[in-house]
Order: sequence, then structure tokens, then C-alpha cells
Amino acid sequence: MIDLLFMLKSRYTVEVRGEDPARFLNLAAARGIYISDVRTVENGLRVVMSRRAMKLMESELPPGLTVEAVREHGAPRLFRKLKGRYLFLAGLPLAAAIIFLSTRFLWRVEINGGTPELREQVAAFMEKEGVVPGASIKKLDQNAIKREAILAIDELMWLWVDIHGTTAEINIAPRDMPPEMFSDEPANVIASETGVIERLNVTGGVAVAGEGETVEKGSLIISGVVDSDRIDSDILRHAGGEVLARVWRTKAVLIPKVTEKRTRTGNVKKIKAIKIKKFIVNFSLNSSILYPKYDRIRLEYKVGGLPLEFISDTYHEVESEYADTDIAAAKADIMSAFEREIEESGARLEKMEEEETDRGDYVEYTLTAQCLTDIGKTVPLE
Repeated sequence: MIDLLFMLKSRYTVEVRGEDPARFLNLAAARGIYISDVRTVENGLRVVMSRRAMKLMESELPPGLTVEAVREHGAPRLFRKLKGRYLFLAGLPLAAAIIFLSTRFLWRVEINGGTPELREQVAAFMEKEGVVPGASIKKLDQNAIKREAILAIDELMWLWVDIHGTTAEINIAPRDMPPEMFSDEPANVIASETGVIERLNVTGGVAVAGEGETVEKGSLIISGVVDSDRIDSDILRHAGGEVLARVWRTKAVLIPKVTEKRTRTGNVKKIKAIKIKKFIVNFSLNSSILYPKYDRIRLEYKVGGLPLEFISDTYHEVESEYADTDIAAAKADIMSAFEREIEESGARLEKMEEEETDRGDYVEYTLTAQCLTDIGKTVPLE
């Protein structure tokens, strides 16, 4: 705080010259005068001090020393320069208001990734949704934009909107469209998991469920049985299509509050045996294990097709140390593994919710992921 006030006050860069200029510093210290930025120059010192301090020092300057102000600093000097510049001063609040308001609107929209054609589609969609220069940043729902873009553009695998200052950076990735498979075998399309249908594209058969409907796992979505007005019997088709649905996946893990760390002591015992069907005969004279805790490594060697196995067990004595579990780190690892699991399944993660419950010696950590994925599963007609 003292430094801030000192910066605002009128102050000078002063050069002290003469014999033993350190006497100037001693005198200032004795009188309680604040001095900063002390540097040596040729035949003297250069210091920064207030105008009042400089006047006080000049009145009782030791013999043989001279003091010269070489530069003025501080708010008073600035105000003197601005004096008379009324238009400039009047424009300062307006400029500050313009700068503040400008940060509340988009000035640039960048689209990265994908092909030029896909970027053009995304740009057209963003323009339609109002994600353009001049749009209010506060009114942009990034999650809604991402969700609607994926539903509207078939070629999109995922899309992410990051707003940095006044720039909207839109990163996209194209979806690898699977080759269209043709089959004459009659089949239905059922739900591989429970979800809410967001988009339904039928390439064969008749849809028996529609967009916005909730379907249970195993429910019929596209039927391969088609009614015919020209013949008395139904026509059997190979039903097919894309069933993009919003699904919820849950993962619950018990995290122990105390973690055991096992360390091997170096004590080892080996026991060899032979197993004939269900009977085991030990070769070791003493097969008892006296270690309170141990790790066992078993190797088994089968003899051709005979009901005979040679067994080698190695026991390593261990000691246990207990420490409080880093719950936050454990939760982060669980979430990261769950996100990889969702990505590897081909689903697109939209939102993740977490819940923590105390279970005594454990913490139950539950994750609920909202995803978009194709739940259509083709099964033969029975």
C-alpha cells in the first residue's frame, strides 16, 4: 500500500554527487525519509524520492554533496500535462464504456477441422443460429449449439464451441460414414439400449417408433414386415436405418477411504507340487507359510493330454502401510476411464453428472453420462 501511494505522489529521480554519497542515505534513514530504486552512477547515486523529501534533504544537505532532480514522476505531472485537453478527458469515460461493451459481443467466428465442404455447412448452420460477429456472448448456449449442430448435420462426429474473449472457436470432426450394406435377409431393427430417439433415418422397412419417443432396450424400432395392398400376405424386408438417440449411462464405484500399500520385505519361499486330477502332492518337506501377509505367484505346467500338472508356488512376504486415499485423484481417474469407455463405444458425450455418497469406510462415486449414439441393432426376423 505504501508503494502504491508513493507511485501516485509527485516524486523525482534525483542524482546525488560528491564525496561519500552514502552519507545522503544515512541522513535520509535517520530522518525517516522514504527512498526507493537506489542505483550507483558515475561519482554518485541515483535515487527516487518524493518532492517533500527532496526539499527536506536540500535544507540540511551534508557539505560536499549536491542534489539534482533529473526526472519527475507521479499523478500530478500527468494531470498537468492533461490540463486544458478537455475533449481528451471527456472522451476517456466514453472510450472505457465502448471497450467494456465490446467485450460482451463476438467479433470473430473461427471454424477448425473437417473438410472445406463440412466447414461451409457448419458456417451456414452457425449463421442460422445467430453465432455471427456482433452476437451477444451472454445469450449463446454452447451446449445447445453443439447438440443441435450434431443433430442437423449428418457428417458431424462431434463439435465443440470455445469462446475466448470475443472470439468463438468452433472445432469440428467429420464422422466416418459406414458403407451402405445391402442384404436380402428379412430383419428388424431393435433398440440396443434404452434411450430417447433424436433422429430416425429409415433405409428399409417401416418405422414403428418416431423421433422424441422413449424406447426400451430390445424394443422394435423399424419393422421388416411391410403391409401390402396388392397381395394378401405381408412383404418381408431387410429393415435398416440410423437411430440416433440420447441415452444415459451410469458408472458407480466404491472408493476406499484408506488405501493399503503393500511392500515386499525380500523374504521368499517356494513350494513345488504335483497335481493329479483334484489331488495335490507337495514336494517340499515344510509347506506351511508363516508370513502374516504375502503375494503368491503360481506357475502351472500341464503334461500333454494327461490329467497331470506340475505346480510351482512362490510366496513373497509383504508389509502393509495404510494412508488416507486421495479421493479427488481417484475420482478424476474414474471419470477419465469412463469418458474413454464412452468414446470407444462410438457414443458422443454431451453432459456428465457426478454424485458422491458416504458409505462408511468407502465413498460411493456415481457418474451419469448423457450421450448421443446410434442404438439401432439389426436382428433377423424370427
